Amino acid sequence: MAKFCSKCGNELKEGARFCSVCGNPVKQVQSAQSEATAGTNEERQGVSSQQQGFTAQDMQYQQMAGSAAPVKKNKNLWLLAIPAALLVILLVIFGIKAVLSPAYLKPVKYMEKAFNKQDIDLMKKAVPDEYAAWMTDDIVDYMFDLDSDYKITIKVTDKEKIAKKDLEETLIDDYYVLDSIAEDAKAGYILEAEATLKQDGEKDTQDITLVVVKVDGKWVIVSGL
Repeated sequence: MAKFCSKCGNELKEGARFCSVCGNPVKQVQSAQSEATAGTNEERQGVSSQQQGFTAQDMQYQQMAGSAAPVKKNKNLWLLAIPAALLVILLVIFGIKAVLSPAYLKPVKYMEKAFNKQDIDLMKKAVPDEYAAWMTDDIVDYMFDLDSDYKITIKVTDKEKIAKKDLEETLIDDYYVLDSIAEDAKAGYILEAEATLKQDGEKDTQDITLVVVKVDGKWVIVSGL
């Protein structure tokens, strides 16, 4: 590109340091051009810096928005974790309760509820089918012969497992259990318990012995009623 002297307008030769007509230094033209170029560069840098500034600000907003979302999410997770933790605790409690309440105690609970509710159907669940068939109205009236409000609780205080090899003989000879039931029994326990009657503000406790056996997969009371 041709260059001209800024003073006299003479066309300058390539690489000339002074005007050949007036002697004006050529560097003034170059300085002006450099200043213009520098100004352009500064403007470009300013625009670039401004763009970078917007980008950084946008990134800051995005980071702030992004950091806010996980906090809210974590808060919600904690709120959800509370009932979940309670559920685990309840499962543990019921699991422990199931361990502390073995299956052979189930007929004892049936009998306790049967007396308190005067429910013959519950009582029949506590005994073998052969015994349930004998429960006539007269026997039921005798079992539930309590006039005023009352509550009966049966607390098992001790147990003794009957050896399997002695189970049939023990049931028949010691507790007069029907042969058919004794022959089918797969396991048995002798339970020592306290039966407490609360009635009219008074309490009476008696020691009782209950024999429970497992017949056809079901635990039942065969002696002590």
